[in-house]
Amino acid sequence: MDHEQRRREIVEALWRVARGEGLAAVTLRRVAAEAGVSMNLVQYYFTTKDQLIQDGLHLLIEAAGARLGRELAKATNPRDAVRRCLTGLLPLDERSRLYSAVFHAYLGFAVTQPAIAALVKRIPHDVVATLAPVLAKANLDEREMHGLLAMADGLASGILVGTYSGREALELVDHRVSVLFGTLES
Repeated sequence: MDHEQRRREIVEALWRVARGEGLAAVTLRRVAAEAGVSMNLVQYYFTTKDQLIQDGLHLLIEAAGARLGRELAKATNPRDAVRRCLTGLLPLDERSRLYSAVFHAYLGFAVTQPAIAALVKRIPHDVVATLAPVLAKANLDEREMHGLLAMADGLASGILVGTYSGREALELVDHRVSVLFGTLES
């Protein structure tokens, strides 16, 4: 088997543990059991629990960045790009529910883990930097985008715990984007 594929399978087992039990429940042994592989194999790829957890976050960020890139490539105008970015952060299907739940587990972990906090706190700034050309074209202040990202993060949490349905969250995103771009265009 390809080494990168095996690493990915182990990290996805970490994500399943984190989704169901939180990052505090992660041990190399627990992840090995979830992945259906030996403890020795997990240790071959990840010598420590901290390394596994950090690599898990790196891969999660990479996956989210790739998804954002695909969505932005489909955008037809700045409004569509902003909407695609925001809706891409919502847990609307099984894969995005996994990513969102795991990301929120990392957020909780970041409160007491400086190495994780260092990675997590960069994310909104990196997203806004990625969107900088779109924001400039729309004459949209970066602070507004930071606010929209915070809104989408709150909606994602709300979907995960049942405060909002996916449909309700999409309606809220669409409303905010309509207000924002309607105001800018008038």
